[in-house]
Amino acid sequence: MYLFLSLALLWNIMKFTICLLLLCVSVVVLSIPVTKPTKNQCGYQACTGTDPDALNVHIVAHSHDDVGWLKTVDQYYYGTNSSIQFAGVQYIIDSVVMALQKNPERKFIQVESAFLRKWWLEQTEDKRQEFINLINNGQLEIVGGAWSMNDEAAVHYQSTIDQFTFGLKYVHDILGECGRPKIGWQIDPFGHTREMASIFAQLGFDAFFFARLDWRDKGERLKTKTAEMLWRGSASLKDDTFVFTHALYNHYSPPPSFYFDVLSNDDPLIPDTTSTEYNLANKVKDFTDFVNKQARNYSTNNIIITMGNDFTYQDAHYSFKNLDILIKAYRDNIQRDYQGRRINLLYSTPGCYIKAVNEDAERNNISFQVKTDDFIPYASDYHTYWSGYYTSRPTQKRFERQGNNLLQVTKQLTALSGKKATELDKNLFDLKSAMGIMQHHDAITGTEKQHVAQDYARIVMKAFDKSHKTVNEALPIILSKDGQQVHLNFESCLLANVSHCEASQKKRFVVTIHNPLSRKVSQYVRLPVDSDRFTITGPQGETVKWQTTPSIDNFNLPNIQSSRFDLVFLAEDLPPLGLKSYYVVNENFGKQPKDITPSNSFTLGDDEKIQVQINSNTGFMHAATLNGLTLPVRQELMYYIGAQGNNMVFENRSSGAYIFRPDPKNPTAKPFTESLIETTKIYKGDLVDEAHQTFNDWNKQIIRVYKKENHVEFDWLVGPIDISDNQSREIISRFTTNLNHETFLTDSNGRELITRRNDYRATYNYSKEEAVAGNYYPVTSGISIIDEQKAVELAVLTDRAQGGASLSMGELELMVHRRLLKDDAFGVGEALNETEFGKGMVARGQLYLTFGSNVPTGNSGYTRRKQREIAQRKLLAPWVFVANAESSENSLENLQNSFKFEFAGLKRPLPDDVQILTLEHWDADTVLLRLEHILEQHENANNVTVDLNDLFTTFKIESLVETTLGANHRLEDDVRLQWKVGGCLAALTDCGQMPPRTPAKKNADDPSSLQIRLKPMEIRTFKAKVTFN
Repeated sequence: MYLFLSLALLWNIMKFTICLLLLCVSVVVLSIPVTKPTKNQCGYQACTGTDPDALNVHIVAHSHDDVGWLKTVDQYYYGTNSSIQFAGVQYIIDSVVMALQKNPERKFIQVESAFLRKWWLEQTEDKRQEFINLINNGQLEIVGGAWSMNDEAAVHYQSTIDQFTFGLKYVHDILGECGRPKIGWQIDPFGHTREMASIFAQLGFDAFFFARLDWRDKGERLKTKTAEMLWRGSASLKDDTFVFTHALYNHYSPPPSFYFDVLSNDDPLIPDTTSTEYNLANKVKDFTDFVNKQARNYSTNNIIITMGNDFTYQDAHYSFKNLDILIKAYRDNIQRDYQGRRINLLYSTPGCYIKAVNEDAERNNISFQVKTDDFIPYASDYHTYWSGYYTSRPTQKRFERQGNNLLQVTKQLTALSGKKATELDKNLFDLKSAMGIMQHHDAITGTEKQHVAQDYARIVMKAFDKSHKTVNEALPIILSKDGQQVHLNFESCLLANVSHCEASQKKRFVVTIHNPLSRKVSQYVRLPVDSDRFTITGPQGETVKWQTTPSIDNFNLPNIQSSRFDLVFLAEDLPPLGLKSYYVVNENFGKQPKDITPSNSFTLGDDEKIQVQINSNTGFMHAATLNGLTLPVRQELMYYIGAQGNNMVFENRSSGAYIFRPDPKNPTAKPFTESLIETTKIYKGDLVDEAHQTFNDWNKQIIRVYKKENHVEFDWLVGPIDISDNQSREIISRFTTNLNHETFLTDSNGRELITRRNDYRATYNYSKEEAVAGNYYPVTSGISIIDEQKAVELAVLTDRAQGGASLSMGELELMVHRRLLKDDAFGVGEALNETEFGKGMVARGQLYLTFGSNVPTGNSGYTRRKQREIAQRKLLAPWVFVANAESSENSLENLQNSFKFEFAGLKRPLPDDVQILTLEHWDADTVLLRLEHILEQHENANNVTVDLNDLFTTFKIESLVETTLGANHRLEDDVRLQWKVGGCLAALTDCGQMPPRTPAKKNADDPSSLQIRLKPMEIRTFKAKVTFN
């Protein structure tokens, strides 16, 4: 996302066409002496040698290719819709391959595997071999290698690991070992998280590069030569998660006036001294000045110059010819303009740069300081905090989470389906690809144009449809009794959030629930219905208790018939990685149901285990009880007025898709109403009690207390947000308590927690011009506060990525929806004003409140364990499939004879602290298995051993090969660069030490015994050879 708007687009297109024509006629290749790597030497062995006595300037040619932003994925690949942006990735790769073959010194990097696959499928075998040859000789380097360049604030670690695994597997399959990346390349995401650093280390990467960090932080780092550092990505795993980290000097762009591309108006280099256009001498002087300025900010005799931008090198000949001239000029003139040393320009890659830095650091005993927190939130000036995208497009963010949920369920069902797994796995490609695309830093962030958002939704929905075909092949295999045919078509109720599900409107239907977790789970199932009398038969033939509650809204959507009620029942003790089915009969089918009468009570819940008190004077929640502990808690929906400015100066920045900025004249959140008593209705039942609240005609909420849960649910419905007064609005849910705390905690990509303090940054001086936006943080799964004196921790968990804060003592807030009338001028060119059916977008979601003791003991009252359990259950919720059972062959009696109403994928649950993160078919007789320890070291966590012997019900593990996190390299062969640890960048007593430069060995256990030991927060990845039953 770094668009340069050309004032002469037509001339650029003409230049592009002319250059292509010239390229077809003749190609001028400057003769530059170069040490050629031997044939098929790739990776570090293919790097051009550097001069230890010179300043080595590494020219890195690259193109940043967004997997959707201003144009759709396909538009960016094929180059269509040029009225928006002149960009076509297919031409970039074509042109680069041709240009690299003309000069063996030239180098280039390829990042996004999603685009690489599109290009690869179109190529002849000869063209593919040309690409492979360039990989094998080191001219082309794959960096990153994931399906897309993922965001870091809104993504969940499971989806991030998945999309890296998917991309890295594809790269390995087509390119082999020389295609294996060793470098992360996160140059455009809008802030960087500690968990991402941990993931890079566990992937076996030696380093990663990024461009965006707070402008004050960057200034301080350049001044103190700490823009290169060692980032320790995990407080629990500590030294195992060191990764060398480089903050780029000049964004990811070329130096000013050296943007040699058809998208730029910068002049090319003219070396002909007889020409009136001759400019080489002055250009070299300007470049030398830039290099001198940059070099003063780094510790070694190497600097990196990024020669590329968004969708550059569509005419690679034009770009490389100018770079050839520039490099030759320095070699011919032997410049000695940096502290008396020669400036040595060379084509390079991020990997070769890191190798050179490592060698110089080792040679000169240079150490690097340690960072242990994160680069969140990102600010680009005093008034511009990129914290709005934490919430932007909330329905899209929820759709992505549902996609991950379904992907894990479908991967598990495929792996458990036995001998047909290979065939079924092919149908999963689209969903894996869709989820990889959705991790992109302009997809899950909600920072794309509206038509692109719609295309993302199309991609995911198409993949959903295909995955359901896989489900309908896998479930009959798993659930059939003695090979009998199962005539059920399983559907997902994807429109249940608007009270619509076609299958649950039938007279008879089967509800099959898959539990993707590695332990037993009980789940309250909710389905839209239009009846008030049912019979539900459970897996053992037992009668199951049920309840109906009013729907949150009638929705009034075109072509969608929303139901009046929700049917609720409890699916108890769902087996680990297993299923249970329930047979439902609508006993009043076709009859007019009776209305549900509200209760006069103001209490939700019936005992001391869980209760919510509604204030009888105001209608607001004012207290809650969990596990015998009662706290005063008020919750309400509120809103900020978003700033609207002309974006010409910092003080006039608008709140937009990227930026959150309350109106400077009205910066505090405002209530919608002072009283809800007239619009609050209480409904009580045997399974669940609900308080239905209406804040205004576009803000509703249900506070829900399930009788056997350990949390309170807040089901919010917001929209269409009113803009009739021409004001932007940003909606929050705020929780106010009497707890005292100096800090609060947010999760890092759904995994480890990070302590936050308002108006404070650990590594630079923070100024608080934006008191609200500057203290907003990404919340992927939860936010919490701790009162140390009361020994109480209170947490709010989310069902999607949101922005959150604790702006005052005892308060937590989460932003749930935004509707903005001005763009924030960072390239999208559209206000974040989502609409559907001619009205503003309506969003619905859930928040979950829990609290209790913050003392880390082994008892179930420890709040942190409850947080982790709730977060897991909401991320990987039991997936509900519904099938029409109205035909006679699907009568209860017939199904009981032919259909297993219960199935367990595991013969025993795993220990409570351990989860199967990944169960995925890999190839004919191999499954990919990831085990994770879900607790942090300080959360009363111990090492846990998992016995994989005779664990799975449909296959037996014969042997294991442990790999790096991305499953593309044997762990025993993984050797990472070693760095000398310097001081700490923040107030730490122990910076740790980089592990020795030897092959990694995660634990002392022997995988051949199938007894796997996990440390707190550890993830271990295995390729398991299996025999299917």
